[in-house]
Amino acid sequence: MSHKSNKKTDTAISSTKVFYPFLDGFRAIAIIMILAHHIRRGFTLDYLFASDPPILKWVYFKSYEVFGINLTGFYKNIEYFISQLKGVLGVEIFLVISGFLITGILSRKEINSGNVVHFYQRRFFRIYPCYCLMVLVSMSIYIMQGHEAIAGGMLVAVYHLLFLQNYFPLNPLLAHTWTLVVLEQFYFFCPLVILAVRTMVAQAPKRRKVLIWLCPVFMIAAASIRIYCLKTGQPFLTWPLQSTTPYWTISYNLGPICFGSLLALLEPYWSQWKKSKLWGSVFWLAGMALFFYLFLAIDWSYYWGSWYYFTLGYLCVGLLFFAAYHGVSLLARFKSFQWLGRHSYGIYVWHYLVLEFWKIWIGTIPIELIIVCCFITCIWIGVLSSNTIERYFLNLRDRLAPNI
Repeated sequence: MSHKSNKKTDTAISSTKVFYPFLDGFRAIAIIMILAHHIRRGFTLDYLFASDPPILKWVYFKSYEVFGINLTGFYKNIEYFISQLKGVLGVEIFLVISGFLITGILSRKEINSGNVVHFYQRRFFRIYPCYCLMVLVSMSIYIMQGHEAIAGGMLVAVYHLLFLQNYFPLNPLLAHTWTLVVLEQFYFFCPLVILAVRTMVAQAPKRRKVLIWLCPVFMIAAASIRIYCLKTGQPFLTWPLQSTTPYWTISYNLGPICFGSLLALLEPYWSQWKKSKLWGSVFWLAGMALFFYLFLAIDWSYYWGSWYYFTLGYLCVGLLFFAAYHGVSLLARFKSFQWLGRHSYGIYVWHYLVLEFWKIWIGTIPIELIIVCCFITCIWIGVLSSNTIERYFLNLRDRLAPNI
């Protein structure tokens, strides 16, 4: 393909809004993995079978009594699966999708200082109102439970409202918000990087190429920072703020975000690839092989363990992304999963409070029923949040900062 046709392709793609419905399906998969991990950890499900919960015990004896089936081996396999269940790969899916979508939006616009401010305004209305309400509700509950004095609780709330909690001890009811901080920091810096490249590079076709090369540079830098943190147990930067949890900072998690950005910047090229079930099957098999390797074949500590496990995690996401693009996906193309994915932000924001509510009932309600109710409640609260708080502020955003 000639340079001239590449330039035309860049112009055509950059001016067109591109949407892939299967991304919502991946969001649903991600939120299910994260919910499963936090429910497993919150309700200590690693010991579910050892504690002989009544429903499982009844099923065990009835299956042997009526059908002569011994479920010991089955339960042991389920117990092993639960013990391996982690949500970090779900977080990586969210990070890759965010990098892809945000970079795609920004790369299709002629970025200037006015556009950057407009972008910040739209992100504010999308993220902050629901997040702000959740922080205030969580801290109010925490103070009322007597865990924190009012003054101290208000200070913690301020840290969280300013997205600084990665540099201070995380509140137990808000521990999941570290991922939102990572994304917010990316949302802040990404348009500035694109604006800087636009300012320094005069020719438009070269700007995309510069950004494409910057992504691997940032990915390698992020991997190097991970290696440093894992070997030393210390944050990479100690000024101006030293994170008490360096593993939850943007520098430590930049790899999957920049990988998503790289996919977005390369979109003018791979989007011309003729869709093929054969290629989709190849990508899907490779992606699922990596998934099962990370999920079952190793001790699931790759977030805190060897740096390359984390890298394999987002490469796995990329392979499954391309498989879905070619029409091959196990779940992401289902309408029901795409519906769930559209409500994933509300589910994620509120699910820690839902977990705390259902923990109250441990010991009075069978644990299996609590698990089911917790899943259903998380989804219901998330959908309710999407259709009320989020919808109101998104409509307000479209009036005050319409898309340009």
